[in-house]
Amino acid sequence: MDKGLRRIAGVILMVAGIACDVWLGFGAPNDWDGAGRVLRFGLGLAATGAITWGAGLIFWQPKAERSEAADVA
Repeated sequence: MDKGLRRIAGVILMVAGIACDVWLGFGAPNDWDGAGRVLRFGLGLAATGAITWGAGLIFWQPKAERSEAADVA
């Protein structure tokens, strides 16, 4: 995948994850009971995973492009 396209995809994933987390924190109904709580928890985990994966796409480097100093640390 092209470096610019990968970074754009990472930014889009991070923005979507942050938007979902903000909605869950401030805008989602607080009276979700039973399966709604499980769904809300799953959405929160998925949004956090999207943020993490987006950051990984933005800052990812193949092993061929890494410097020796980065491999030692």
